Formats: sequence, C-alpha cells, structure tokens
Amino acid sequence: MTKPTKKSGNGPSLADQVIDLVLKACELVHTKQKEPYAILDAAGIRQVHSIKSASFSEWVASHYYAEKKASLSDASLQAALKILSGKAVFSGRTVEVHTRIARTEAGYWLDLCNDQWQAVRVDASGWQVVSGPLTPLFRRSSSMQAIPTPSTGGSLNDLWPLINIPKEDHWLIVTWLLECLRPETPHVVLELVGEQGSAKSSTQRILKMLIDPNVANLRAAPKKVEDVWISARNSHLVSFENISHLGQDYQDALCVMATGGAHATRTLYSNSDETIIELRKPIIINGIVVNVTAQDLLDRSLSIELPPVEKRLQSQEVTTSFETHYPQLVGALLDQFVKALGMVDSVVIGDEDKPRMLDFAYLGEAVFRANGLPAGAFIAQYKAMRHKGVQRTVEDSPIGLALLQYLEKNPSGWSGQLIQLRALLDSYRTVGGNNWPGSAKALGDTLRRLSPALRVLGFQCKANPKQHGSIIWQIGPTPIKGSIQCPPSLPSPGTEAREDASSGHGGHSGHENHNLEGLISSTS
Repeated sequence: MTKPTKKSGNGPSLADQVIDLVLKACELVHTKQKEPYAILDAAGIRQVHSIKSASFSEWVASHYYAEKKASLSDASLQAALKILSGKAVFSGRTVEVHTRIARTEAGYWLDLCNDQWQAVRVDASGWQVVSGPLTPLFRRSSSMQAIPTPSTGGSLNDLWPLINIPKEDHWLIVTWLLECLRPETPHVVLELVGEQGSAKSSTQRILKMLIDPNVANLRAAPKKVEDVWISARNSHLVSFENISHLGQDYQDALCVMATGGAHATRTLYSNSDETIIELRKPIIINGIVVNVTAQDLLDRSLSIELPPVEKRLQSQEVTTSFETHYPQLVGALLDQFVKALGMVDSVVIGDEDKPRMLDFAYLGEAVFRANGLPAGAFIAQYKAMRHKGVQRTVEDSPIGLALLQYLEKNPSGWSGQLIQLRALLDSYRTVGGNNWPGSAKALGDTLRRLSPALRVLGFQCKANPKQHGSIIWQIGPTPIKGSIQCPPSLPSPGTEAREDASSGHGGHSGHENHNLEGLISSTS
C-alpha cells in the first residue's frame, strides 16, 4: 500500500505538485481496454507513453526536477502515477494507440520508433516520412528499436544475397513482408525450415529488422502459452527461433494470434480482476524440422524450406552489408507496397481458387502482377505450397499415413464400418507408431480431423447417416475445383517491372490428379 505523501507546510503535497505539473504538460487519455496513456509535447515532439511504463515514470521524475530543482521520492511518484492513471481512465478521452503499424483514412503507417517520433505514411500514390500530430498515436515498449529513415533509389536485389531464401520464393517473401504492414487483415505465419547451417537465424533476423527491429530479434519460444501473448504485446512481429516441437495448444495460440483474437488471464493472483490481451500479429518461426502440423495453423502459414548455403559469408560481412543498405531496402520495400496498393483493388480471383487466407491471396496477386507476372501466378504457387503442407500434415498422423498407403494400392477407395477399416489399416501401421486409435470411435474422431486435408489431396472422407444401426463411412477420390499447376518461372524481386503487369484476370480450373506416386515417397 502506497503511503500518503507529506505536505510541505500548508501547501499541496509532493504528489499533488507532480499531478499539477503533468496535467499542464500532458493530455491524459485511455484506450477502449482502459489502458491509461499520456500524450506529451517534449521539445516540440509529440510523444505517447503508457502511464504505467518505466519511460513515463522517468519522464515525470525528470520533468519535476527540471521545474522544481529537487528530487522526487518514490512514494510521491507512485502516488501521483496512480491518481494520473485513474484520471486518464475516467476523465480522459478514448483513443486508439498502435504498435509499430496503423491504418487511418490517410493511409497505412509504419512507426520508425526514432527520437523524432516519425512514421512513414503509405498509400497507392507513394510514401513519405511524417511527424507531429498528423501521425497516429504509437506506443513503444522498451525493447523496440528504430528503423532507419527510408531512402529512395534502393533495390531488393541487395537483400537476397544476405538471406537464404530460394529464388522461386522471393516474391512470396515480399508479399509476406508487405502483409506485416496491414493491421486490418489476418496475418500469415512464416515458417523457415532447413538443415543445420542453412542460415535460418540470420535470414529471420534480417526479415524482422525490415519490419519491427527489436533488442532481441530472435527469441526462444516461451514454455507457457500465456507468455507468448505477453511477449507479443510488446512488439509487432512475433519471432521465435530454433523450434523443435509445437504442441497442439501452442499451435492453437499462434493460430488465434495471427488471425486476431484475445487471451484472458487473471490480473493479479491476489484479486479476481481479469486482463484481456487482444492482438493480431504476424509471426515468424524457424526450425530444422517442420513444426506447423495442425490443420488450422497450416491454413494460415507459409512454409519455406531453406536450401544448403552455397556461398557462406562471415556474420560481420552480412551485418555490415545489411546496415549499409538498410535505409534503401526499407525504401524499396515501401515502393513495393505502393505498387501493390495501386493494383490490389483490380485483382479478381475465381471462387474455385479462393484460399482461406483470402486477403493475403489478393495482396499476393497484386504484388506478382505489379511486377510483370501473369494473373494467377501467385495463386498457383500458393496452392502448390499449401498442397505440399497439407500432404505433410496428413503424413504426420499415423492413421493419415496408413490411409494414404492403403489408397495408393486401392485407388477406388473404401466403404464400410470403422471397425473394419481399423483392422485393414493395422497392416499399414508403422513400427513403433504412436497415437494409434484404440477404438472405432477414436478412429472416427481422427478421420473427421483429417477430412479437410484429405479433401485438398483429392479424397472425400465422410460418414453417411446411420442405417440399420450402423454408420457406413466412405473414403475415395473426388473431383476438386481448381488445379495445382507448376508456377511460372519468376523473376527475382528488384528487377524492372513490365509496363503491362495487370493484363487479364481470373484463375485456374480443372481437376486434381489423384495419382499418389511420389505423394508418399517417404514410405514407398
């Protein structure tokens, strides 16, 4: 409990003096989540601080000393901050405070987090660095770092030698980076997979620095799911490295966080208040093995496999080169954003080609077309990558793997009761395989979870209504709208775009090839 501060003579207490000084220098506001903030003008620069943050406490103590030429006791400071917090919540206006990115009627914004409190405004007509009251309100955590002021004339060609992304995936990475700048759409989880020494960490670090540099750009994933939400609240781009396993609860949390959702926890162990953390964040992870296996998270992910490094550079070479080109690379990325914003409203995707992450697909088509690629090029590449990921998800399940092996030998499918199917699949069970269903009911539950993935691979899996006391399941090939075609050869980002980049619209049609040759090569 905070002790009351003493009054000096018959005058106001030290806490009252602090409050008066702050109210003269700041506007107290709050968010819809009742978080208290102070908007202050320091040397002509507008700043936004959480009243509960260490930075605001330091500013108050410094401001008091500048005005009174005296130090401030911790008891007086804490008493004043508590009252200021209450005033902000109950008397201040409601505002929206952003972290790193924002969108307003004026366009998209990227907070540079520099000492001048500048942000970049972007729309289809261009981008510019802005400061002062024209910018949205941005909060900053102590770990967030500055992005250099972007400059024109740069090229993304200077980026690719520093990161180990396959050439055919360059434009996918550009699309993902630009999606990180859009706060209103669901984000896509980027998973970098590669053998030891494939530059996963350095690639991830550089990608994060282009969007949301941090004191710790690479972090080990917290053990508790709750800590993931707390970590995410203090940055924009969530970045975890060296992942060896993601449990179902962890994958569920990342899925909710990328799409947009909330996590509730008790405020303090000593009371019954509840704190709601509501977020929508882009996420990037890396690991030697694939960790995104849950179907829901897979639908929201890009999995990029990094090849072995052919020409290895010393870490200092990479760092020096990146720092040299940093402002131009940010400018080149913003140039791509401008081009995509000018193109995205004209993109048309056929119903048969619309994926779950539709906003990302529209942006991807805009990026590809704005850089001279034909209509449908992004969709073809994205669908092929998703198909590969779905295949991996099915194979990660012992029942899924056994079922694919059965269907390879019996392409016409199967129909019958689950107890019969379970007996059939026993002969395809891998040695030492875990999570094998112990009953027909457990098998049915597993098939229901796998059915969306099997549908993508070209197989229907459904239970018919009960007849004569029995449920008959059917598993077999089914036509799928849309086709998975080899994407065209893609020029690397940074090359000159062709003038007629957006001619033609539409998607692809056709049927899936149900030939499983090569689909389960790991088991053949």
